[in-house]
Amino acid sequence: MKQFVQGKSVAELLRTHPIESEVKGWFFRIEEVSNNVWEVEARDRYGHTVSKKGPEPDAIQREIEASLKTDF
Repeated sequence: MKQFVQGKSVAELLRTHPIESEVKGWFFRIEEVSNNVWEVEARDRYGHTVSKKGPEPDAIQREIEASLKTDF
């Protein structure tokens, strides 16, 4: 049986993912998880998540945004 998923509001998303994406409806969180290793995570209102780790958070964010523009 399918269940209805209620999306989070923008205010709720901004608490955990404070950076608004260029792609409408997506928000970013950037955390340093180890010495010079960053995890960049994008999330939408319905819980869809895209994340990647690496040494350059700005480059990773641009890469994820480019994939969101083509894939979603």
